[in-house]
Amino acid sequence: MHIRFAYWVPNVSGGLVVSKIPQRTNWTFDYNVQLAQTAEEVGFDYALAQARFIASYGAENQLEALTTVAGLATQTQRLKLIAAVHPGLWHPGVVAKIGATIDYNSNGRFCLNVVSGWFKDEFLIYGEPWLDHDERYRRSEEFIRVLKGMWTEEEFHFKGDFYRINGGWVKPKPIAQPHPEIFQGGNSKGSCVLSVLFLGEN
Repeated sequence: MHIRFAYWVPNVSGGLVVSKIPQRTNWTFDYNVQLAQTAEEVGFDYALAQARFIASYGAENQLEALTTVAGLATQTQRLKLIAAVHPGLWHPGVVAKIGATIDYNSNGRFCLNVVSGWFKDEFLIYGEPWLDHDERYRRSEEFIRVLKGMWTEEEFHFKGDFYRINGGWVKPKPIAQPHPEIFQGGNSKGSCVLSVLFLGEN
């Protein structure tokens, strides 16, 4: 078994720790560049930038995940960069275009973490409906199908319950083959948090 190591990018204040103890991490881009370069030097494989839209556990300052990894890509050479996105707050066609651009510019180092939900208030502040657990995961499944289709097909058509794509396309295509790696973190009744890696299935 090949073990790969990743770290949480502290792109929000509070150090990703639910604690009132002062943290030594920093949320700024300059700090995150130093951390990413150090992680790369010591052998880490991935860096995961989280997505936050309102303050929680001290995360008042927040660098958006997709733009953060786009910036870090210009300052690193080998590290794979994972950006978290929330279906419902992002359209998969738009994410496919952004992701393909970051992947192209980083020579195939872009990855995506699809987060089905978690923080209800983040959806409510933008006027988006808060779906129940199973519906959020159904939406994520469609979201991932659209990503893969846009990244691998010359002209993609899709008609689902949550998304419609009428001949969508992305050029240039991502460098990563068959497409950028897609992770999904989540949970369900009676289980722990789970991370799933979607490599090449259609």
